[in-house]
Amino acid sequence: MKKVSNRRMFVKNATCLAAGMGLYGSASAVPLGDPISGLMGADPLPDNPLVLFDNFHVGNRRSYSWKAKFAAAQSAGFDGFEFAVVDPKSDNWKEAMDLVPTTNFKHWGFHWTTRAVIDRNADKIEAEIEKIIENVELCGKLPLKPYYTLSLSGTDELGGPTIHERGSAKAEDRHWERAYKIIAAYDKACKQNGVRGSIYPHVNWVCDTPQSAFKILKGANASTIGPAFCSHHWYANERSDELDDVLANPMMQRLNYVVLTNGIFTESSFQAVRFDEGQIDMAWVLAKLYEFRYTGPISSQGWTIGGDPYEACKRFVDGVNSLRKRFIEHPELNPLV
Repeated sequence: MKKVSNRRMFVKNATCLAAGMGLYGSASAVPLGDPISGLMGADPLPDNPLVLFDNFHVGNRRSYSWKAKFAAAQSAGFDGFEFAVVDPKSDNWKEAMDLVPTTNFKHWGFHWTTRAVIDRNADKIEAEIEKIIENVELCGKLPLKPYYTLSLSGTDELGGPTIHERGSAKAEDRHWERAYKIIAAYDKACKQNGVRGSIYPHVNWVCDTPQSAFKILKGANASTIGPAFCSHHWYANERSDELDDVLANPMMQRLNYVVLTNGIFTESSFQAVRFDEGQIDMAWVLAKLYEFRYTGPISSQGWTIGGDPYEACKRFVDGVNSLRKRFIEHPELNPLV
């Protein structure tokens, strides 16, 4: 049995925002930067661009147009929008691109996934790599220059009774080798096309913990892309290293994408919830990222949260802005003092 971890002591069963805390305006967009290690001290806090991940408005027997999604994101105060598994050669993508000039977003993202790591789809690995490269090349040519995140999906033989017994815990040499091959090609494509890329950890899949992302990046000899950090996937897996250890890893100097989503967790599953309603202490997590001097985009996901998607995504913007304002105006209330 693992001893009680820092994460569990500081984070579990805590809500991220104090009751009655005021809500403030939208974030100011800043150029994407590279993280700089160090303590906050007297330095100003990073003013990260906030990006809406494209799944707040899908599922739950409903659908929203691009026009409605972009309008909601802008009104809620987001600095950017991230497309999730939208084929750049599809009519759906063209519809979105036609509306891009009508927005005021300064930051754009693109999320893709491949299932070629698991046995059932291993024979498709070359075609999957070809599609990843094609997408990177298309992203590199776009005037909006989106960052690119890639996940290695699929459970099948990587399944298990609990989250920490799935994914990387079940992976064998053949799974790692496939992951290395995919990420090596992805890394090369990002370098050649000037695209900011990352590998995205996701529960149940071969890359599910920060340390599995580090392993894959090392095995692929990646020199351009970096690891992503996702709060709910990190927190859900008890095998994930503690956040201090994660941020201390040298590979995190290439951290260029963060997702802050809250949730309600069990050993075998979790439910994403609104930013201020879950078990993760978002004040503590955000303070850790500020201490690390992370200046890149922060996104949030809304899959199956339900209810009014505008209210759900606005809670994220208001929550981050309120925490940042609290840390600036009342530094004694920073969780890390």
